Amino acid sequence: MTTAATHPAQFEEQVRRALGEWHKPDDPAAPLSNTLSVQQLLAEQGNHRRAINHLLQQGIQALGDYDPEGARLLTHHYIKGQTAVEIAKQIHVVEQTVFKIQREKIKQLATWVAQREERLYAEKVAAIGDRLERPTYSQLFGVADHLDRLATLLNTPTAPWLVAIEGMGGMGKTALTDALVRRLLATPHWVDVAWVTARQQLLNLGGGIRPIAKPALSSDALIDALYTQLHGSGGPPRALTEKRAWLRQQMKNRPHLVVIDNLETVADVETLLESIHALSNPSKFILTTRYNYYHDADQYHFALPELAAADALALLRAEARQRNLPALATATDDELHPVYATVGGNPLALRLVVGQTHIYSLATILGHLRQGAAQSVGNLYTYLYRAAWDALDEPARRTLLLMPLIQEEGEDLAYLQAMGKTGNLTETELMTSLDCLVARNLIDSRGTLHHRRYTIHSLTRTFLQEQVLRWQ
Repeated sequence: MTTAATHPAQFEEQVRRALGEWHKPDDPAAPLSNTLSVQQLLAEQGNHRRAINHLLQQGIQALGDYDPEGARLLTHHYIKGQTAVEIAKQIHVVEQTVFKIQREKIKQLATWVAQREERLYAEKVAAIGDRLERPTYSQLFGVADHLDRLATLLNTPTAPWLVAIEGMGGMGKTALTDALVRRLLATPHWVDVAWVTARQQLLNLGGGIRPIAKPALSSDALIDALYTQLHGSGGPPRALTEKRAWLRQQMKNRPHLVVIDNLETVADVETLLESIHALSNPSKFILTTRYNYYHDADQYHFALPELAAADALALLRAEARQRNLPALATATDDELHPVYATVGGNPLALRLVVGQTHIYSLATILGHLRQGAAQSVGNLYTYLYRAAWDALDEPARRTLLLMPLIQEEGEDLAYLQAMGKTGNLTETELMTSLDCLVARNLIDSRGTLHHRRYTIHSLTRTFLQEQVLRWQ
């Protein structure tokens, strides 16, 4: 991650131009306006011009502590408006010497700005880092293109204001978002960053489910959490309406970045989305969710795909090395491909397989996955599928149970309609069920504008062939 102080020379031209525009009207696009320093000074100074000038004045004063003549030269030329000829006469040098001294002092002033940026960036990362969850990964695989695409999208100061990262459980949505936010922290564009999670349970890599003892996220709870993170807990108590008004003023005036993790566990999503929309633009929200809220027209939907085979095997080997499992780390592709065939590119399931090899052979683990025989595997399926399965009506369940009969590449709608007749599903029931199952990321809709194919993840196929029968 590159910080401002890594390349202080990049500020020289900005500082020179900012000094030259000292007496111009306010301009949000003025040089240095996007620095952390100016963003920090905006609230007290009122506009960009005063904030920039205040920053430069502080720098000139700091320069004057060890070089009063240099500070006086910059003050007389840029702030008091004296010409180089006038200054040359005052300090008894030729005009060219004035320009030479001026260039050197601007370079020193730029270094001061860069060092200030470095300090503010470190403070910002430390403060915001406390809001982020401890990363559950040491290395991510197959996401470099996703990170580039999403970072560009979010750093663009135009719509979309809501970006939804969607996918079935265990696909790494939170891990991707964590890596994305840590990259975006280096962008001075963001005044502040908040992270609010709605997660209600965790699955550890031993296959155990741990509930999280906290109330479900609501619209009011979101306002409280954002206010606490962005404002702080100091000061007199405020009513919820006052907190909402303060957040709206801050987030509508200057761009903030907010993450809402595990949106699907929110009891009243519609009310929560209304609160989010009211606070967006220029602020942006990243939503991670197992469900797709296609009805919300203002969301940008990013469907996180499962890992390709090569990335999945790389993840298996990296996890094995980290956990001191040399036999798995050095296994051939042929030995590891059955794992991919069984669980697909679901990172959580792949990591669970690695953890189980401390106890069982690979063949036994894959047998457990196919048969749902071990408690750890049952917990995995419960964590990934139980809430979604329980929420399905009977036609949707019957539609989903037909999907293992479809080839991995998928089939078109006509094929599904023919299958639906054999399952005693009317066309209306099938279409309604398909809408629901795609929205819950239980069925994948792939293809082009003119031709779509429907299929399921390998892990979902394995789940449907055995575990779901136990639940029924």
